[in-house]
Amino acid sequence: MGDITITRRHMLGSMGAAAGAIACTAAGEAPQPRFLHGVASGDPLTDRVILWTRITPAASTGDPVKLTWDIATDDSFSTIVSSGETQTDQDRDYCVKVDATGLTPGRRYSFRFRSKQTTSPIGHTRTLPRQDVEKLRFAIVSCANYPQGYFNVYKDVAAQKDIAAVLHLGDYFYEYQDGTYADPRALELGRHVKPLGELISLDDYRTRHALYKTDPDLQAVHAAHPMIAIWDDHEIANDTWKGGAENHDPDQGEGDFFVRRDAAIKAWREWMPVRDPVDGDPLISYRSYDFGGLADLILLDTRLIGRDEQISYGRDLVYRSAPFNFTDPENPVMISDPEQVSALPEQAVKMIPLPFDMTGEDPKPITDYAAIKEIDPKNMPAGFAFLPDADAFRQHVLGNPERSMLGKTQENWLADQLQAAKAPWQILGQQLLMGKLVAPDLMDVADFTKPAAISEQQAQQFTGLAKMGLPLNLDAWDGYPAARERLFDEIRKNKSNAIVLAGDSHNSWAFDLADEAGHPIAVELATPAVSSPGFAQYLPVPVAIMEDRFLNHNPELIAFDAGHRGWISLELTKNEAKAQWHYVSTVLSHDYERIDGPAFQINPGTPKLKPL
Repeated sequence: MGDITITRRHMLGSMGAAAGAIACTAAGEAPQPRFLHGVASGDPLTDRVILWTRITPAASTGDPVKLTWDIATDDSFSTIVSSGETQTDQDRDYCVKVDATGLTPGRRYSFRFRSKQTTSPIGHTRTLPRQDVEKLRFAIVSCANYPQGYFNVYKDVAAQKDIAAVLHLGDYFYEYQDGTYADPRALELGRHVKPLGELISLDDYRTRHALYKTDPDLQAVHAAHPMIAIWDDHEIANDTWKGGAENHDPDQGEGDFFVRRDAAIKAWREWMPVRDPVDGDPLISYRSYDFGGLADLILLDTRLIGRDEQISYGRDLVYRSAPFNFTDPENPVMISDPEQVSALPEQAVKMIPLPFDMTGEDPKPITDYAAIKEIDPKNMPAGFAFLPDADAFRQHVLGNPERSMLGKTQENWLADQLQAAKAPWQILGQQLLMGKLVAPDLMDVADFTKPAAISEQQAQQFTGLAKMGLPLNLDAWDGYPAARERLFDEIRKNKSNAIVLAGDSHNSWAFDLADEAGHPIAVELATPAVSSPGFAQYLPVPVAIMEDRFLNHNPELIAFDAGHRGWISLELTKNEAKAQWHYVSTVLSHDYERIDGPAFQINPGTPKLKPL
């Protein structure tokens, strides 16, 4: 294990986060409950806010624990403006959520919890402004992976002033087992996860939440600002959709997906400072906020409530085919004249994928059916290949108008929100890249003698698909183009000044979003990860060359950073919006430098990013 430098500031900050959490017990006194997981607030409204903590009981009797909560105008609690009593028990994993009411709009408050002789750390929160607010500032974060490094990004956000809310766009944690999707250097620093196995059960998800909330930098950001959070996939399992997930296999002992999903959501609602839905459906996480008539914040769920299963190039790609006449089943013949197809009975015509002989100067299709039958698609002879039919795939599979990212109910809700919106800005907080993104050819500068997340063969396959204009990431909105066009139609119809926020990708992206006809629609700001690795860690390519080629290859893409972890600050006034990326120099040491990244201005009525 290498030398680790702990700064005095970090040590004091860690001690401060735990101040009051451990009660001293004199000889003979009964042990006291403890606040080991900090405090948090979230989902603010003009007159109320959710307050959160978790109490560790003094003894594991299973008995309920009573608590008192206070909200005051300052840290001395000399003027308490709201307080009350509550209790929690093991059915809620001893988590506490209070919807504290009777507050003043646009006001900053201090809050705390008390149980017996123990007092929690002090937290700070802020209510929504009611009207005529002149300026707002948000901090935007996502993708915090404990075994990838320290949460320096959270520490940086915690130190900011005048933050109306921290917008967390998902992947608050990751569900993988210990040592998986982990940086070996971070593991040497002790960043191991609990439980050791992959998260499946309710206890598993609760334990992982508890681990994360012992991190001093995560505690600090929760104690400093209210958080408005939405889930992504890793709060449940990688690449979740409404009926399953890539990282869920019932045949490998992982059980019913919906049981796992419900356990994950129950734990998320227990451990996060989020307001539970009025109708009681825990799966409904999409919601909206009016920030004083200056901004409508609209949070979307692109994972659980309505998303159809992701398309896969390996499973769904359409290959070049030709019609064959099966009138004589023993001797099918390829039909070269399209008019012959309509003249034959429907059952006599079958589309057969054609293998191509690639050994010559030009690909040569194999049209003899007997020869086609001899070729094993899973073990192709050297020099032979099936060639994708990009046009057919784009039209019939990728472009299927029935496929949905949000689901019909949420789509209708979003349309109503945009129609009712009156503020100068509509902020769409969601998880996935909405901009159109095709990978450039990087094979000439890739060095696969160096460690990489994907193999050289996989990189070549992606390059081939990209050369046909097919999108890089089918899990993002690029995999749901019809759903994206429906959303764009609503933005255009309602003349919304939309700023789309995205997480998930771990990288910094800025897009001028346009519809399929090329008409400007909105801008998109994608935040880098708190600690999860980005493209610079995935591909053995010089970062500057990678960034330059992505920018030159994608006309909607305005900015791209592949190497840094960080966050976005978004500042709004009636006349302009300003967005700036902020990076940390490392996540492998508590000592880091803050690096200010690119900044852009957006003006109402002009959905374009203007560099500052």
